[in-house]
Amino acid sequence: MKAKGSKLVDAWREVREGWRWHELWLTLGWRDILSRHRQTRLGPLWISLSMAFVAFGMGTLYAGIMGQPIHDYIPYLVAGFTTWNFLQAVVNEGKDAFVANASAIREIPVPSTVYVYRLLWKNLLIFGYNAVVFVIVLIIFRVWPFPAMFLALPALALILLNGVWMGMLLGLINARFRDLGQLIPNAMRLIFFVTPVLWHAESAVGARMIFVHFNPAYYFVEILRAPLLGQVPSPLVWAVVLGVTVVGWAIALPVYASWRRQIALWI
Repeated sequence: MKAKGSKLVDAWREVREGWRWHELWLTLGWRDILSRHRQTRLGPLWISLSMAFVAFGMGTLYAGIMGQPIHDYIPYLVAGFTTWNFLQAVVNEGKDAFVANASAIREIPVPSTVYVYRLLWKNLLIFGYNAVVFVIVLIIFRVWPFPAMFLALPALALILLNGVWMGMLLGLINARFRDLGQLIPNAMRLIFFVTPVLWHAESAVGARMIFVHFNPAYYFVEILRAPLLGQVPSPLVWAVVLGVTVVGWAIALPVYASWRRQIALWI
């Protein structure tokens, strides 16, 4: 039996080794995008078109419902929706990081974290296609997001860093308890409606502020959405996301270290 400290070192080494297999997960992630649109003429451009439909369909509708000027609401909606889609995919697909790659894990001797990096890379590519629509929206509505937009880079890095521990932890738990695979997508749908994505955080008053102040999803959306719109996230937003990052890794790494060798038996 290995000591606990030794298991942690091995788990951390696997995180690093998975990163070194970047040629593999970069290729696999890109193939996932291509295979998703293999029979279409426009290919991955359908990702951008889908976001365009959301921008000008939902944007026009909800701007009227909420009494918001279109030139303010549509950039806000697209920035929030692009960010939320990325976060949601990281969580929903993170739980399947190992289950969805069961055959490969059993047969190919590579670190299991490769499959976590694979899903993150794939969804980062999707985020990039959606960002094309966002840039067009910025041009149409004459929004100048610089210099605050540069803060989107560290914000995106923090989200990806959280995505690694989420994929490791949720993927491990879902490999053992498959009910999690049903619970998480339903939970994410609920979280979407109580998170300021379609609506502004400032519109929540009284007891409804609980859905802002005590909602971790809000801080993860805001840390990326704000720079995209040319705003600087508040220190509280950075503090919460950094805190979740530290706590998440502190929980996920020991759990993964203890049970990672059981993955091939569970899937």
